Amino acid sequence: MTELWQLTAAELAHRFGAGLTSPSDAVDAAFKRISEVDSSIGAFRCVMEEVARAEAAERTDELSRGHRRGPLHGIPVAVKELFDVTGAPADYGSDALAGRVADTDAQLVTRLRRAGAVIVGTTISHEFGWGITTQHRTRGGTRNPWDLDRVPGGSSGGSAAAVASGMVPIAVASDTGGSIRIPAAFCGVAGLKPTYGLVGRTGGVPLAPSFDTPGALGRSMDDVALLVSAMSGLDPGDPGCAGRLFTAETFRSSSLAGRRIGVADAMTDTGLDAGVRPVYDQALATIEDLGAELVALDLPSASSALEAFVPLQMAEAHDVHHRLLGTFPGRRDHYGDDVRARLDAAAEVSVSQYLAANEGRLRLVAAFRRGLATVDAVVSPISAVAPPPTGSSDEATFNGERRPLREVVMPFTVPQNLAGLPTAIVRAGFDGGGLPVGLQITAGRWCEATAVAIASTLQFALGPIGTVLGPDSAHGG
Repeated sequence: MTELWQLTAAELAHRFGAGLTSPSDAVDAAFKRISEVDSSIGAFRCVMEEVARAEAAERTDELSRGHRRGPLHGIPVAVKELFDVTGAPADYGSDALAGRVADTDAQLVTRLRRAGAVIVGTTISHEFGWGITTQHRTRGGTRNPWDLDRVPGGSSGGSAAAVASGMVPIAVASDTGGSIRIPAAFCGVAGLKPTYGLVGRTGGVPLAPSFDTPGALGRSMDDVALLVSAMSGLDPGDPGCAGRLFTAETFRSSSLAGRRIGVADAMTDTGLDAGVRPVYDQALATIEDLGAELVALDLPSASSALEAFVPLQMAEAHDVHHRLLGTFPGRRDHYGDDVRARLDAAAEVSVSQYLAANEGRLRLVAAFRRGLATVDAVVSPISAVAPPPTGSSDEATFNGERRPLREVVMPFTVPQNLAGLPTAIVRAGFDGGGLPVGLQITAGRWCEATAVAIASTLQFALGPIGTVLGPDSAHGG
């Protein structure tokens, strides 16, 4: 029998509507699951049991009176710790702000509560969102539910691990250079990075403001689309927010007939590991089997995209920590080693380097605009490698050689941030070691529905995501 914690958000909502279970039951199941497995995984920063149970009781009572706030009514949701949740620690994963507690909700949390979601707690992020492993020098780190000796990716590693292990069906995440897509790929869950500016960011800490994009991780494409839909809309406090609404739809097509899907060899010019390449190639074959036409596109190389991204992100991040937060360099020694080193390097980015990188960004934006005018979406890998061990989290094995993890992952993820494009993530399969491999579908600006529709059809063909159900209920394959 399927237990409540194994259900998607959409399945829970259906059961609520049919009177088969209640929001209180769903939240009880979520907390029971958290108590059983999170001591092994470390996904949550703060579990807000008392507040969540009270909210779930209210949502249950509302349903009994025939009132339903929306598709997320009564659904347990976790929020990445980079966004403020009233009463939760708000140090953004860093000792540099230790002791700070949120006294208000971030704008997106307010929208989720208004939509009926029940916030069960906050999930661990890489410090200030600046890293792709979700490990910390003094605070430890989150572990991958598929293999507890591996990293979950980052910076939304806690959210991805919480979803993959069944602690919540959906979770808030964010993406500056791949921070939704990398943990989605490493933990084998669905994800949606929306168009830059669709979801407001007031009440969250910035990493690089011209890139930061809140989004979702979940057990199905339907779920992540529902979460992003609920968070979208006007945010007067965020100058980057476009004020647009995204309405999620349920997609049930078993065919991609008539779709043109772009493939650019240049976007894999940095290579794929021998364990990842066959999974990616088989996913491309599946797309063709579903009736889509694969179209060769001329897009900038992955390596050139990373060259443009790094100076821009570093300069913006330094400004955030120096001018906006006022924590660097004054509280320099309170940062983790990796983030402190990046801030030191960021201080050396020159105006000339920043402007040259911005020219590269403009060229990439124009190339994607031209390419997406001829196809529905672009398909590409998310990572060249499997998630590395926690003991050497910043290095990966790439075709037998040790390489910096960022060099074999971020070339695949930063193009979508530079261009601000929506991207849906599906699990394409598993490598030879039984670890998940992710695939991303990138569509044009404000075309979330297209990315979700294609990804949903592909996921239907590849098989359901489900949860990790190992012998100790915390890991397995």
